[in-house]
Amino acid sequence: MTQSLSAEARTGRFASLVALVWLGGVAVDIQWGTLPPLVGVIAAQSGLSGAEIGWVFNSMMVGSAISVGLTARMGDIYGHRKVLITLSFLALLGCALAATGDGFWPLVAGRFLLGFAVTLPLSWGLLRPRATARQIRIVSLGLSFAMAIFSPIALVVGGFVVGLGLPWQSVFWVSFALYAVLLVLALVSSETPAASRYVGRLNWFASLGLGIWVTALLVGISEGPALGWTSPIVVGSFGVSAVTLTLWSIQQRRSQDPLMSFRNMDRRQAIIGYSGIFLISVVGVSIFLALPAMLQTPTSSGYGHGLSALDSTYVLLAIIPGSALGYLWTRWGLNRLGPKTVLIISGTASIGVFLGFAFANGPVWMSWVWVFGYALATLSCLTTGYSLVAAAGRQDNMAVTIGMQSIIQYVSGTIPTAIVLNVLVPGADGFVPKETFDGIFIAAALVVAVFVIIWTVFAPKHLTDRHAIDTESDPTKVLIASHS
Repeated sequence: MTQSLSAEARTGRFASLVALVWLGGVAVDIQWGTLPPLVGVIAAQSGLSGAEIGWVFNSMMVGSAISVGLTARMGDIYGHRKVLITLSFLALLGCALAATGDGFWPLVAGRFLLGFAVTLPLSWGLLRPRATARQIRIVSLGLSFAMAIFSPIALVVGGFVVGLGLPWQSVFWVSFALYAVLLVLALVSSETPAASRYVGRLNWFASLGLGIWVTALLVGISEGPALGWTSPIVVGSFGVSAVTLTLWSIQQRRSQDPLMSFRNMDRRQAIIGYSGIFLISVVGVSIFLALPAMLQTPTSSGYGHGLSALDSTYVLLAIIPGSALGYLWTRWGLNRLGPKTVLIISGTASIGVFLGFAFANGPVWMSWVWVFGYALATLSCLTTGYSLVAAAGRQDNMAVTIGMQSIIQYVSGTIPTAIVLNVLVPGADGFVPKETFDGIFIAAALVVAVFVIIWTVFAPKHLTDRHAIDTESDPTKVLIASHS
């Protein structure tokens, strides 16, 4: 079987699977990034209240939280292609509904369907049984590079669409086109081999329970700043989350079919990989929320630059060249130095980057320099995290392994977002104090420092892959493949 899969990996179909993975990542960036710069336009043209616009944004996150555990597990058991095709159709329906619907509920329903269509874990599930250790590493590096590039591009796309005189809902047709291509790629792909699927039953409580406690937690965190942390909805959401999480954890310990099983996996490698993803979700908020707000602050404040909402996002385009250089550094570093050294060097450099945002942010061009540094150094930690997690997953649980990344990003990203939005409060002069922005960046530097210490102690020195098609039959090839 290994030889036949290796032959398939050299065909055009393997290239389509790689395209599925990368396109799934780009689609996520476009979905998440196009709407935030258009909040003012949406409010003016749709008549929606601030709370309603908040739910339009959050409905996508809720859909994703509910979907990940269920659809990823179904893919690992029944075949990733079947579930991927279904989710692609749901995504197309969601795009069309959000683009053509009128009013609050069509937008919420459309965004929910877009969030529910989490295709990236399933694409990885299709790729894993057909890829060598080296291919898995290259694809994970390429995915991180593609997502890093399209994160700032997505922020500009929304403003560009409105600048052309098109309705703001047109951004959903951009996502529609991406998912149409993704559907075609899924249709021409072959199903996951039966021998590479998980042998077990679908544990409904495990799958849906994960979605319930994560969703309740996200609702509480998202609504806390607006409704108050002691409001019945917020307290109730946290209560539901805590009770469900407790029951879910007990069930997972006792279950013979846990949703996330680390059997025959390198646990340390997987957990350290997740930590790199967690870090970016926490400190990235300072780049995508605090930095544009600081640049938009009027010049009369004494430190702001008075940029428009759209102009302030152009600074984030420095992520593109920074990510290109960071890709080369991370790829070379993983091959020659190993993940521990890459994480320590990149993390240490990131501390300097965030301190630069805090103490060397005078001219606008300095922000370009530090954003470039963020992409080069900090995103390298994310890329290394992706590589570690991708190499750790088994052939029969790859979708769930990758899907857990999404859960980590949703939860860890929402908490600092709520905190930052809570502290970006104008003072008596109408401006957010400069000390507030500096404090956000210093806090980010301290968080990175903590992770550098953790990586110094626990990060693996070598990237290993026990489950690639070139190592599964001969474990002694793992280290050879990891250094190729």
